[in-house]
Amino acid sequence: MKEVKQIKKNRKNTFRPRILFYTSVPRIFRTTQIGHLFEISQRYPVILLSEKLDPETEKILKNKELFPKLERVIPVRQFDQKRNPFIKNRELYKLAKLVIKKYKPNILIFGDMPFELYLSRFAKKEKLIQIVFQGGFQMADQKEVALFHLLNASFKWPTFLPLSVRLFLSKCKQYLGHFFYYWILPLSIKQVPFKVKSSFILKEKALPGKTVDYYIVYSKRDYHLCLRDGLLAEKLYILPHPLKREKTKKFFERVFSLNLLKKSQNNKTLVLMWPAEQIGFKKSDLSLISKEDIQNNRIKIITTITKIIEKWKIYVKPHPAIKSLPTKIQKKIECNLEEVRSVSHSIWIADPLEPADKYIEMSKVIVGLPPASTTLFTASLQCSEKVILSLDLDHQLMGDSYKDFQDIEYIDNEEKFINTLELIRNNKYSKKYRTQKEPNEFSSSLEVLEFLLRKKGLNI
Repeated sequence: MKEVKQIKKNRKNTFRPRILFYTSVPRIFRTTQIGHLFEISQRYPVILLSEKLDPETEKILKNKELFPKLERVIPVRQFDQKRNPFIKNRELYKLAKLVIKKYKPNILIFGDMPFELYLSRFAKKEKLIQIVFQGGFQMADQKEVALFHLLNASFKWPTFLPLSVRLFLSKCKQYLGHFFYYWILPLSIKQVPFKVKSSFILKEKALPGKTVDYYIVYSKRDYHLCLRDGLLAEKLYILPHPLKREKTKKFFERVFSLNLLKKSQNNKTLVLMWPAEQIGFKKSDLSLISKEDIQNNRIKIITTITKIIEKWKIYVKPHPAIKSLPTKIQKKIECNLEEVRSVSHSIWIADPLEPADKYIEMSKVIVGLPPASTTLFTASLQCSEKVILSLDLDHQLMGDSYKDFQDIEYIDNEEKFINTLELIRNNKYSKKYRTQKEPNEFSSSLEVLEFLLRKKGLNI
């Protein structure tokens, strides 16, 4: 009888994880966070708060064989820019409050946008364990990122104003936007403002707040960047990106038919990632690189590619952010892309909203233009064996973010670019692989999750 009572007591004291998981940015969910969800939902019940995803990803989430413990998918529309911000804020607040009250999760996995801050606030009240998984690529120099966006914004003001005045006005506009989102909107629904110093509006890396229990990063590099930026070491743990782990890598290949794309790919295919930015700045003196110069430089690059590897198929994949720009700017970019298409009959322009991972898988060579984005980082994890080039021929601000980065070749002059293309054309290009391996603390999302629960003293 004593043994039976002890078993019942142990069962009563057993912690049964019930997870509330938020997708956050759709393209990062598709290339990263869905891998964590796949692993966790094999064992523990999950409620998914989901942004509007592409049809393929939404269909995958309905597959119970892949996500056996995924109980419910609840739509969230945090990134819908057409909605009234006050109405949207009120609805997001109510949703955050409702899901935690109704579904009674004990673990929250989320990000750092305004909606997540509401989730975090209610999670703290209910004493949920809060975990943040790293999303995209961490730029080493966040001040450079912030400066780039500030300079970019300054050219939206009348050009007859001195640069110092335009920079001041741009900075004021950023702080007003920050104040609006993190102070005015919460106050409008009688909530305490969010006292965050960094945000997506200020274009600074937003570190997890004080209420977050753990932050999971991809590598020692990311670990040390977080330490440098002020995150406590006891909150940091390393778990390799899902595309670097065998089980989740196979999951991605299966659900997104990546193996089929790889088998059907033309061995002579190159994809050029086309940024949404239309201007740039010299890193040396911050001088403007005009729209015309940026377009001419990009045309020159695409012309060089088509001349040297003339029998190759060239895809130009525009950044999805282009579709969220004002209509007038979108039309201008479309005209620029039409000019690119006219360079050669072998050039194909992709839909900006199509997933980049498909073009990465289909191509033998992946080329990125400045300013750096997270796409080449994803490519280096998804297909590390492929040729991945980061071009910075006009030495731009945020142009050298991939310098000395593993599995990505940084090219900063035309001669080296031409030589590299010739080596590729002649099948003589030899990729430099790093032999040094860094220690990884965990091998799966489940392993790190269960370790953290035990660290909290919970019996699972």
